[in-house]
Amino acid sequence: MAVRELSQRFGVSTETIRKDLLALEKQKVISKGHGDATLSSTYLENPFHQKIDRNVEAKNRIAERAMEMIPEQGVVFLDSGSTMMYLAKLLNLKTGLVIVTNSLSSAQVLSNTENQLLVTGGELRSKSLSFVGSWALNSIAGVRADIAFIGCDGFHSDGPSIRSYRELEIKQRMIGNAKKAVLLCDSSKLQAEGLYAFATFQQFECLITDKQLPPQAEQEFANKITLVLA
Repeated sequence: MAVRELSQRFGVSTETIRKDLLALEKQKVISKGHGDATLSSTYLENPFHQKIDRNVEAKNRIAERAMEMIPEQGVVFLDSGSTMMYLAKLLNLKTGLVIVTNSLSSAQVLSNTENQLLVTGGELRSKSLSFVGSWALNSIAGVRADIAFIGCDGFHSDGPSIRSYRELEIKQRMIGNAKKAVLLCDSSKLQAEGLYAFATFQQFECLITDKQLPPQAEQEFANKITLVLA
């Protein structure tokens, strides 16, 4: 719900609402975006449309750094998620790649690409706009990629995690079938958790995130994985 709507509903100033939202965000009760707020929970997955407009500048910078890691004429696994969609937009600037994705949103962005686009198909999860299930897994199983870009919802002590059990096998199969895997997420997720761990830090070449992460978090993650700050 937007800040202005909350202000009108409760009959207080927008400044009062913003202060209350900041307090709730610190308690991890909500996740605050640009002018709105949604409930936050380790166990609840936010719908894709709520994620797409958050931390846009950070996601663009992360996508730009990810582009630098893609080999010419390479085969790329592109996971689902809002950051991946920003990367998909930039992939339209390249040619000669083979891009394999289980993301409906990324596939739509790449619909006019000059690269070869392969969409896994399978059961569509409306919450994440991603394809899951045996059909998607079998599509990935037959591909060997040069690089896999993987997203997450948060972290456990030894690796990234997500809030949907249906996404686990897809991410694991992409990681296992790629020469190297790269983790992408904006810094807001570094202090969040997901219910299901799907990999360890050692399985990734690096973690690309933005420069807004707190110094304590930077030190903590730098001890576990190579950090690339965008």
